[in-house]
Amino acid sequence: MSKLAVAVAAAGTLLVGLAAPGGNGIEDEPAHVIAEKGRQSLLTARSLHWEGQTKDATGTYVVDFHLDTEGNCTGTVDVLPKGGRLEIIKRGQDVWMKPDAVFLKAQLPGQTGKDMADVLDGRWMHGHADDASLREFSASCDVAHLQREYMPEPFTAADDVEKGAKALVKGKPAITVTGRSGDDWATFYVATEGKPYLLRIQGQIGATQGEADFSEYDEPVPTRTPPPAQSVDVSDLQTAGTRPAGGACRAGC
Repeated sequence: MSKLAVAVAAAGTLLVGLAAPGGNGIEDEPAHVIAEKGRQSLLTARSLHWEGQTKDATGTYVVDFHLDTEGNCTGTVDVLPKGGRLEIIKRGQDVWMKPDAVFLKAQLPGQTGKDMADVLDGRWMHGHADDASLREFSASCDVAHLQREYMPEPFTAADDVEKGAKALVKGKPAITVTGRSGDDWATFYVATEGKPYLLRIQGQIGATQGEADFSEYDEPVPTRTPPPAQSVDVSDLQTAGTRPAGGACRAGC
């Protein structure tokens, strides 16, 4: 169960329905084999689209990222209901980050957040991935980060997992496998047509509920980056006595 449960960190709400019979035969396999094939699909992905949501006592965190094994990404983090939005783009070692005014004021209380919003004025912060102000966010822009955090160990017949019903994940047919431990639970949705990709992880650990959807396996990450006129160098912000917020990346970042 622990290997299923750890995957829930990137996860939220369920949209499933009955699916037509699949064509890859995965639904006929034992539950632990289904889970392991889904795990392997994520571990071997060169790039993917990750949409996740977590909900706990502090709020709801929603992420939407395209990312690859080269550390390139483009994505957003929304903090609900009133925590604002953070946009991030990374190409190579260059990082652009654009927090909106609501996000800045929530993460940097008092005058600091307001000053930062005024300085940026809707522009992107730009810097190197190793910059202390951007390092936390930059680390999220890598499929390997996702793989390390959510798929640490293989599934075996000894794992307490049970095969469930067929389902649809955004129109794609899948078979489910679920593990439970007390009130904690997690479900994998593995594609039954084409390659047995992991399409969704959903579950709950303690008071934290979540869901993560995975799609667009091995497709390129968008390459567009902000022009210089729409960017402010992080070093200029530091010189001005205003720094980006650290410690704000949630929902699996």
